[in-house]
Amino acid sequence: MNKVIDMILAKTDLGKHITPHGLRHTHAIMLLESGADIKSVSKRLGHSSVEFTANVYVHFTKNLEEKLINNLQSYLTY
Repeated sequence: MNKVIDMILAKTDLGKHITPHGLRHTHAIMLLESGADIKSVSKRLGHSSVEFTANVYVHFTKNLEEKLINNLQSYLTY
């Protein structure tokens, strides 16, 4: 799998190696950034619990919380 990923990356200007696990992590973050709820992401990743997913992505969920608060403030001041 790593060789296939490297071959694909060699054809792009991205250049940096990424592991299948790294792709999985990126996928989860992209889901969260796009507005998917943590429960859906947890289920999609096959985690045993939502708490496990939240713990893995705790640094990211804090950023999402700030974004949600900012969005709410923008909505309320509209």
